[in-house]
Amino acid sequence: MADRDQSDPQFDAMTARLLRREALRRAAAELNTTFGPGLEGVLASISAEVTADAASRVSATRATIHGAGPTLGSAPDTGLGEDGRGGT
Repeated sequence: MADRDQSDPQFDAMTARLLRREALRRAAAELNTTFGPGLEGVLASISAEVTADAASRVSATRATIHGAGPTLGSAPDTGLGEDGRGGT
């Protein structure tokens, strides 16, 4: 009868390989931009970048119009939520 406390090297190697494979599959699924979560993440980051750029330009324009230099205040309310999708 085999000792159950002793690990089987072949089983351990196969298990490690399968765990790495599953981890890589999940990571690739998160980065995949052709389906749901990956595409949503890419679009959210683009939206956040564009919103930040627009807020910066509006702030600079307002400062120029009012004769003051650029200010470091809060971004103007764009009507979009914190995630850039709308709503509150």
